[in-house]
Amino acid sequence: MLKNGPEREVVILMTDMIQYSLISSGMTPVEIRDFLIDYHCRINDLIYREGSLPLEIEPSAGDGSLVIFDKRPGEDCSGVCTRAVEVALRMAEAITDGTLAPTRMGIFLGHIIEAKLGTRMAKFGASFAVANRLEELCGHFGTHLLMDREVARYQKGFETNLVNIGKISLTSVLHPMNIFTIYRPGIQNCPAEVDEAKLLKFIQMKNEAMEHFSGNLLLGVKPDFPMVREKLLAAQKYFTELAGREDVGIERILEYIRETPFPASDFDQRGMKLLEKKRDSLGERLFHLSKELLRAMNSDFYHVLVVDTNWERYFKLEWCNKGDTIIQIDSVPDGIYYLDSGTAEVFNSNGELLSTLEAGTIFGEMAYFGREKKRTASVRAKTDTVLRKISTEDFEKLPVIIKIFKRIAMARRQEIVDRESPATGR
Repeated sequence: MLKNGPEREVVILMTDMIQYSLISSGMTPVEIRDFLIDYHCRINDLIYREGSLPLEIEPSAGDGSLVIFDKRPGEDCSGVCTRAVEVALRMAEAITDGTLAPTRMGIFLGHIIEAKLGTRMAKFGASFAVANRLEELCGHFGTHLLMDREVARYQKGFETNLVNIGKISLTSVLHPMNIFTIYRPGIQNCPAEVDEAKLLKFIQMKNEAMEHFSGNLLLGVKPDFPMVREKLLAAQKYFTELAGREDVGIERILEYIRETPFPASDFDQRGMKLLEKKRDSLGERLFHLSKELLRAMNSDFYHVLVVDTNWERYFKLEWCNKGDTIIQIDSVPDGIYYLDSGTAEVFNSNGELLSTLEAGTIFGEMAYFGREKKRTASVRAKTDTVLRKISTEDFEKLPVIIKIFKRIAMARRQEIVDRESPATGR
């Protein structure tokens, strides 16, 4: 055997059993041994088929497996990528029918090299870490398998079933990745009896939305979060009616837009920046950003705002262009606003500027706690802005939130009295 093998291009399939620690926590060592042997035998039976070879498979860390697909003589990237995807889909089908324990799979096309280490040949390459990250991301996006763009591009036979998950950047991976999966009846939580034509329509809807999320520099498509949100909400509604459940991948993108409603300056190049840890909730961010919430805070309010954050879902994102009217004077109040980004201005009935609102400001609450129950000032966007609005109907469902905003309104009214200025009544 050669001391050092040549560098070669392969497809790596990294697998890991879901909740293995929980499943095995009550087992004896003998039971764990038998359980894992059975698990890996099932994987071997699914992988070792004539049409899948040549490949190598080795268990890793007990419940994981590393599968390396080598090219056949004269085979191109298309052939080896297709074989790897076919194996992953067989495993996904086995997971669905219960013959294989739930397992995550990451598929990556990359280069590796081998060298002799002691008595055995060890494999080296950054591709293993990337495949591992793809496997881990399956849990975040609610899929059984994820693949990088190259595997998605080269594979043959599943083009119409490819689903764009997004463009992401991880702290542990040097370059951003465009990641994809495959939706077919009977796998990836799609019911076996699902109408395939309707499923393909959903895939088309989601992929169109995701192109406007990640953008496409070559086609001149810029990220457009307001458009993406509307398209994804429509796709989510369609999928829920089709499959009886929400699509987790869509919810993750909507969650990202809720928390980051305006693309960062490098979003075109980097995509979503996932920090590989739980993101702060909207409640925590509002709490830290808003001086009004800080001043209204007590222990009960803190629990509602930051610990039990069910209220977050009632705040809906709105995007306004420079010059748009957010609140019209004398109108009936229809909600309370949080200014997420940008700047807005407050005007009286004579068009005179009363104040300027910066990011982190809550406004629109005073009209709910005055006698007239009307807007007594207008608010216009000075710049492009992102708002979070809770409607009157939803506001009235949350008694503690009402108390919080009442306290904010009282404090603002006192400030106005102290300055001996006319009340704005926002």
